[in-house]
Amino acid sequence: MPRPVSPQAFLDTIVPVVRQCAETSLIFHGNVVDIGKSADRSLTGKKAQTASAALTVLDGAFQDLILGAVYARFPHLRCIAEEKTAMRQAFAGNEGDDVVILDPIDGTLHFQKGDAPYHISIGLCRRGQMIAAAVARPTEDKLFTAIRGRGAWRQIGTSKERQLRVPRKPRTRKAFISSKARPFQKPACERLDPQEYPIGAALVLTQLAEGDLAAYLTRQVETYDVGPPSLIAEEAGVRCMLGDGRPPQYDRRQKFPYYLAAASPELCAFLLSVRRKAAGEAS
Repeated sequence: MPRPVSPQAFLDTIVPVVRQCAETSLIFHGNVVDIGKSADRSLTGKKAQTASAALTVLDGAFQDLILGAVYARFPHLRCIAEEKTAMRQAFAGNEGDDVVILDPIDGTLHFQKGDAPYHISIGLCRRGQMIAAAVARPTEDKLFTAIRGRGAWRQIGTSKERQLRVPRKPRTRKAFISSKARPFQKPACERLDPQEYPIGAALVLTQLAEGDLAAYLTRQVETYDVGPPSLIAEEAGVRCMLGDGRPPQYDRRQKFPYYLAAASPELCAFLLSVRRKAAGEAS
């Protein structure tokens, strides 16, 4: 049985590579060809399908660079990563409790167009629970890191790291309710100001951690989209949950039917009530 991976050793291994990829990505921001892939027709909403079809050569390149660093030190890990690349295949057949989860460019459509932030997002999961994460937002030179139980941290450029903690009372009514969840936008207006653009789970969850958003509700979201940034949000005091209020389990690739996050217990209860009412369920 492989020894459990130290969350700190995991971050020490991947953060330098994530930084290099983030810096390199800026050269191509808004100036890279979309080579495209098949749209995910199971997604509701035209915008979601369009975003799912965006692909650049750097998605695969960054994925293999980052996974190569992971494999060199932790070859026994299981792997959940978005793109079909050679390094993802290198982890095939592995078993165990520890899983590396990677989205090499979350928000590829924004990266390709150069019109909004995008993120490089990676984390370590153990028995369904995220235990370490690093998320870069290159356009703002921000790096978010977290280890479960040790808080969420943000570094801007070379400045000193700052611990993130959401206020007890959210300072904003802004919420992200995706185009895939439009029926939930109107009932949410009772307490929130919903928006559905720009897209990207890593953007939304890190903005929640920074206190710039109060809530998040989406549908049909993948493990690699929400896994790593969820730890940044949770360690800052945000609660992430499924549509029935249960905590998500990230140890296998799946598409969560509903995914919610909120910056306060009151907003958690409100989001769950919105989901039930808009879905026509009894409370």
